[in-house]
Amino acid sequence: MSITNPKTSYYEQASDRLLFRSITLSDVALWTPFFLRDDYMPFLMQDITQPAEDRALVWVERQIQRENDGQYGHLAAIEKSSGKFIGMGGVVHRELYGKDELEITYSLLPEFWGKGYARELAKTFIDHIREHSEATSVISMIHPENEASIKVAKANGLTYDRKAKFLGVPVDVYRLEF
Repeated sequence: MSITNPKTSYYEQASDRLLFRSITLSDVALWTPFFLRDDYMPFLMQDITQPAEDRALVWVERQIQRENDGQYGHLAAIEKSSGKFIGMGGVVHRELYGKDELEITYSLLPEFWGKGYARELAKTFIDHIREHSEATSVISMIHPENEASIKVAKANGLTYDRKAKFLGVPVDVYRLEF
């Protein structure tokens, strides 16, 4: 069994305050505001010369394609109490130094920052991988200046592993061994 292919249960999860569902094209309009602020786009290796709508569409289409291909990908994160779309996150397969890795990823709309949602989202997917995969660890690749994501990783037990380059950008790899 490969660590890179999720079980069906991956697409049907919830946490205390969040529901997760598959991404659809109707999410492009909900996701476009994420790309209206350029100050954190370098953390995501985004080309800020492209219109926000185009970047949102590419992001959403990539997640839909991953699911259609039977791979891990981002899921929409919905706040249970309000039913609002708050962002995306999940698990993404990466190849790092010739090894298959599962990366815990999350990106939230700015109005939902500072509420503990990234931490809760990451923990949900870490627990899912631990319980439903043969993976022996998970990683998060984080831009060295992204202090908020470093705090989320550390809060969920990930520790600094090494420096790396991802899409030509320096990142710090944080890892949690199971």
